[in-house]
Amino acid sequence: MKILAIDSSSRNATAAIVDEDGIIGEYSVNYLKSSVILMPMIDDLLKTTGVNKKEITHLAVSKGPGSFTGLRIGAATAKGLAHALKIPIAGVSSLDGLAYNIQEFKGIICPVIDALKGYVYTAFYSSGYELKRLSDTLLIPVKELCEIIKNYGNDVIFTGDGVNVYKSELLSMTEINIFFASPVDNISRASSIGMLSVKKIIKGDLSTYIDFKPYYIRKPAAECNMKA
Repeated sequence: MKILAIDSSSRNATAAIVDEDGIIGEYSVNYLKSSVILMPMIDDLLKTTGVNKKEITHLAVSKGPGSFTGLRIGAATAKGLAHALKIPIAGVSSLDGLAYNIQEFKGIICPVIDALKGYVYTAFYSSGYELKRLSDTLLIPVKELCEIIKNYGNDVIFTGDGVNVYKSELLSMTEINIFFASPVDNISRASSIGMLSVKKIIKGDLSTYIDFKPYYIRKPAAECNMKA
């Protein structure tokens, strides 16, 4: 099994090739437009690792939540490659991917993706032998996030692009010990998406290029503004 994983759900574009044993190769470029860099990055990754595209057995892609444009680019790229290579797609939550980056933390893991206007996409996790989800995917005001976290009564670590945006609000929770992921682990990583996809592949939790769809949660801002 060789998995080509991609994630363009946030401001960085990232691609990786993984198998059951770990990472074969990974590229990540921050602050560049995914539409421009993603396909050349994948092509260069294949060349650098010496992996022939015919060896790729599955595609893994971040299905959201995240940037509407970024998710569409990731989905279109995955669907096009899946069609051309005749392989299935494993969709992985971008929140799960962020949590996986720091799964060794002993406490509550809380990825935070900026959803703009004071809202965040989030979920809660506990670590142990393996990462465990404690909640569904949520779209909530950051103030509500702070109240929910307090109820867990445990140390918490935050990660994701919403951290820098809402750091002062998160630091206001003096009742609990608060930590923040390092800059290395605070961004989306395709390798995490790829490793999380292994279990989905084994279970057969897969999509075709026809039926794969990103998980937007809410309508894009442009569509909402048109109705305002």
